[in-house]
Amino acid sequence: MVKIILNETDLGKALSEPATAIYFNSQACGVCHVMLPQLEQIIGGEFPKMNIYVVNANDSPEICGKFSVFTFPTVLIFFEGKESLRMARNINLATFRQTVSRPYSILFD
Repeated sequence: MVKIILNETDLGKALSEPATAIYFNSQACGVCHVMLPQLEQIIGGEFPKMNIYVVNANDSPEICGKFSVFTFPTVLIFFEGKESLRMARNINLATFRQTVSRPYSILFD
Protein backbone atom coordinates (compact mmCIF):
# COMPACT_ATOMS: atom_id res chain seq x y z
CA MET A 1 0.00 0.00 0.00
CA VAL A 2 1.34 3.39 -1.00
CA LYS A 3 1.32 6.17 1.58
CA ILE A 4 1.77 9.87 0.82
CA ILE A 5 4.24 12.15 2.57
CA LEU A 6 2.96 15.71 2.83
CA ASN A 7 4.98 17.12 5.73
CA GLU A 8 7.87 16.56 8.14
CA THR A 9 5.67 14.52 10.51
CA ASP A 10 4.84 12.03 7.75
CA LEU A 11 8.51 11.92 6.78
CA GLY A 12 9.56 11.19 10.37
CA LYS A 13 7.12 8.28 10.58
CA ALA A 14 8.41 6.87 7.29
CA LEU A 15 12.05 7.07 8.32
CA SER A 16 11.38 5.45 11.71
CA GLU A 17 10.44 2.17 10.02
CA PRO A 18 13.09 -0.55 9.52
CA ALA A 19 12.79 -0.49 5.71
CA THR A 20 11.29 2.32 3.64
CA ALA A 21 11.07 3.20 -0.03
CA ILE A 22 10.40 6.87 -0.81
CA TYR A 23 9.33 7.54 -4.38
CA PHE A 24 9.60 11.12 -5.63
CA ASN A 25 7.47 12.13 -8.59
CA SER A 26 6.02 15.13 -10.35
CA GLN A 27 2.60 15.69 -11.90
CA ALA A 28 4.25 16.57 -15.22
CA CYS A 29 6.25 13.32 -15.36
CA GLY A 30 4.65 10.61 -17.49
CA VAL A 31 7.27 8.00 -16.61
CA CYS A 32 6.55 8.58 -12.91
CA HIS A 33 2.96 7.41 -13.29
CA VAL A 34 4.05 4.22 -15.09
CA MET A 35 6.94 3.39 -12.75
CA LEU A 36 5.06 3.56 -9.44
CA PRO A 37 2.79 0.50 -10.02
CA GLN A 38 5.81 -1.52 -11.15
CA LEU A 39 7.76 -0.61 -7.99
CA GLU A 40 4.68 -1.32 -5.92
CA GLN A 41 4.43 -4.80 -7.44
CA ILE A 42 8.13 -5.60 -6.87
CA ILE A 43 8.21 -4.31 -3.31
CA GLY A 44 4.88 -5.91 -2.38
CA GLY A 45 5.91 -9.27 -3.81
CA GLU A 46 9.59 -9.50 -2.92
CA PHE A 47 10.07 -7.08 -0.01
CA PRO A 48 6.77 -7.28 1.92
CA LYS A 49 8.12 -5.68 5.12
CA MET A 50 9.09 -2.50 3.23
CA ASN A 51 6.53 0.29 2.87
CA ILE A 52 6.34 2.65 -0.10
CA TYR A 53 5.88 6.36 0.44
CA VAL A 54 5.31 8.91 -2.29
CA VAL A 55 6.44 12.54 -2.31
CA ASN A 56 4.88 14.67 -5.03
CA ALA A 57 7.22 17.53 -5.91
CA ASN A 58 4.29 19.82 -6.65
CA ASP A 59 2.80 19.31 -3.17
CA SER A 60 5.98 19.03 -1.07
CA PRO A 61 8.92 20.81 -2.74
CA GLU A 62 10.65 21.35 0.61
CA ILE A 63 10.95 17.58 1.18
CA CYS A 64 12.43 17.15 -2.30
CA GLY A 65 14.94 19.88 -1.49
CA LYS A 66 15.82 18.27 1.83
CA PHE A 67 16.95 15.12 -0.03
CA SER A 68 18.41 17.02 -3.02
CA VAL A 69 15.92 15.42 -5.40
CA PHE A 70 15.56 17.56 -8.52
CA THR A 71 14.90 14.94 -11.21
CA PHE A 72 11.99 12.53 -11.48
CA PRO A 73 11.28 9.76 -10.91
CA THR A 74 13.65 9.18 -8.01
CA VAL A 75 13.47 6.37 -5.47
CA LEU A 76 15.36 6.39 -2.18
CA ILE A 77 15.65 3.25 -0.07
CA PHE A 78 16.24 3.59 3.66
CA PHE A 79 17.22 0.81 6.05
CA GLU A 80 16.93 1.74 9.72
CA GLY A 81 16.62 5.43 8.81
CA LYS A 82 19.79 5.57 6.68
CA GLU A 83 19.78 6.07 2.93
CA SER A 84 21.09 2.89 1.29
CA LEU A 85 20.12 3.34 -2.35
CA ARG A 86 19.30 6.23 -4.67
CA MET A 87 18.09 5.68 -8.21
CA ALA A 88 16.91 8.49 -10.44
CA ARG A 89 15.51 9.12 -13.90
CA ASN A 90 16.43 5.84 -15.66
CA ILE A 91 15.51 3.28 -13.01
CA ASN A 92 16.48 -0.26 -13.95
CA LEU A 93 14.08 -2.53 -12.07
CA ALA A 94 16.35 -5.58 -12.26
CA THR A 95 19.20 -3.59 -10.69
CA PHE A 96 16.77 -2.22 -8.11
CA ARG A 97 15.70 -5.77 -7.14
CA GLN A 98 19.27 -7.01 -6.88
CA THR A 99 20.54 -4.01 -4.92
CA VAL A 100 17.71 -4.05 -2.38
CA SER A 101 17.58 -7.82 -1.84
CA ARG A 102 20.87 -8.20 0.03
CA PRO A 103 20.41 -5.55 2.76
CA TYR A 104 16.73 -6.51 3.02
CA SER A 105 17.58 -10.17 3.63
CA ILE A 106 20.26 -9.24 6.18
CA LEU A 107 17.78 -7.07 8.09
CA PHE A 108 14.78 -9.41 8.03
CA ASP A 109 16.10 -12.99 7.65
